Amino acid sequence: MPETFAPDDVIAAASVVEAALRPVVDRDWSVRAGPLEWDVERTISHMIGAPAKYTLYLASRCEHFIAFAVQRWRDVTNEEVIDSVVPIATGLAAVATITPPDVRAFHVTGPSSAADFVGRASVELLVHTDDALSGLGVAFTPPADLCHRVLGQQYPDAPRSGNAWHDLLAANNRPIR
Repeated sequence: MPETFAPDDVIAAASVVEAALRPVVDRDWSVRAGPLEWDVERTISHMIGAPAKYTLYLASRCEHFIAFAVQRWRDVTNEEVIDSVVPIATGLAAVATITPPDVRAFHVTGPSSAADFVGRASVELLVHTDDALSGLGVAFTPPADLCHRVLGQQYPDAPRSGNAWHDLLAANNRPIR
């Protein structure tokens, strides 16, 4: 049985992502991000923007779509983008920690709890980092214990093979590499 998933897990995921992206800061982010149609830059911007938007929904307790996009600031460096990963995850974790369990906010898949948003953000961060790094030809394997907790939160009924990272990729229809 996986350990209990907690808001700090999104910070752990962000820290893993930040460490994985640092070595590719000077690479060409205009290449395709693995199996996606997006390039690496757009993929990384999306994976950071999603938790920021989740934080906005959760903090505001908004129950409807917010017609505002969170995106990369024009003319920033890749290093500045990478520097944004952990603070955004920390903001989401802080809001999730003080949000009562019965609170729900808008998500396209339906009203979502703080735990739902933290879990989704962790998936966004981990899976899209793999997409981006696969496009750059770099291997990525996050910690198994973190992957177990994310799987337990987001995909409790997904098949388990004994490799939590592969199971998380499979649950997101991603190739195992």
